Amino acid sequence: MLPKIAELEFKTAVEEDFNDSGKSFLFDFDKGDFVIKDGRLVEISGVQALKVWVEKILRTEKYRYKVYERNDKNEYGVVLEDLIIGNNFPQAFIEAELKREITEALTKNPMIQSLSNFKIVKRNPRLIVSFKVNLADGNSFTSNMTL
Repeated sequence: MLPKIAELEFKTAVEEDFNDSGKSFLFDFDKGDFVIKDGRLVEISGVQALKVWVEKILRTEKYRYKVYERNDKNEYGVVLEDLIIGNNFPQAFIEAELKREITEALTKNPMIQSLSNFKIVKRNPRLIVSFKVNLADGNSFTSNMTL
C-alpha cells in the first residue's frame, strides 16, 4: 500500500521555530571572536541567539559576500554603506532608508513581529541606531548599534 500523500504534514520555513534551526554560539562583537568557556564554545538559544543573529545581520553588507548569495535574491544582510559613507543625502532620507532596510532584513525572521522606537543619532562619521525588536511571542528587547 502507498501512503496517503494528501494527509502528510510538512513544516514550512515560516513555521519552524528559530531554536530548531541549529546551534548558535555566543559571539563577542567587540573582540571579533566567539566566546569560549572551559575550552568550549558557549552555546546560546532563544532570545540570546536572536540578539546575536540581529547583530550579525546588521554587520553584514548585503551582496558583498558570495557565501550569502542566493538564487532568489533573498540575500543575508543589509545595504547600509551607501547610506552612511560619502553621500550628500538629506538626513531625513538616510533615516527613512535605514529604518526600511533594517526592518525588511530583520522581519524575515518568523520570531520577529515588528520593529519600533527607532532612534538614529549622527556622530560624524558614525550613526548610532537603536530600536525595539517586538517578538511574535509578545516579548521584546532593544538593539543598539554604531554604524
